Amino acid sequence: MKKVSLILASSLMMLGASTQTNAQASKYGVTVDMCGFDYDEEDFCTDKLLKSYAKVLKNREANFDNNKILYIFETSESGYNGKKPYRLVVINKDTKTVSPLSYSLSDAKDSRGNPVTINKKGETIHFDFSPKTDKFCFSGNIDAYRNSYGYEDGPFCFKYDREYQSLVREY
Repeated sequence: MKKVSLILASSLMMLGASTQTNAQASKYGVTVDMCGFDYDEEDFCTDKLLKSYAKVLKNREANFDNNKILYIFETSESGYNGKKPYRLVVINKDTKTVSPLSYSLSDAKDSRGNPVTINKKGETIHFDFSPKTDKFCFSGNIDAYRNSYGYEDGPFCFKYDREYQSLVREY
């Protein structure tokens, strides 16, 4: 009976640890609504990032959907195929809530890994958004577990969903 209790207790602890990545975090006056995503190594709730979100909230004007800030940062995590991707969060200035986008964003490359220019400026990555609209578009590659898209499939656009308070991909 004691062995069964120990096995059950350790199973419950492991279950709690596996769902911990999806927890919320509040510190420095901001709340992150999702710390991580399944099969993704990025932790959006590190102390360093929480401080960064608070600083951005304090010092930047809204640049998206009237009262929100799209904050794009280069991740410290190694991305898919050794890339150093960018990550994006939406910071609501009114509620001080941070909502991460589950995709990592990287420079446009073809199927062989060669850089692809996406515009006349010769850029391999481009972000398009405005304070007056709830739409965010991105040119480059999107990487996510079992759900990666090369630039040939883009540009990729997302719309801010007020019900879910997050960016939702438009197809």
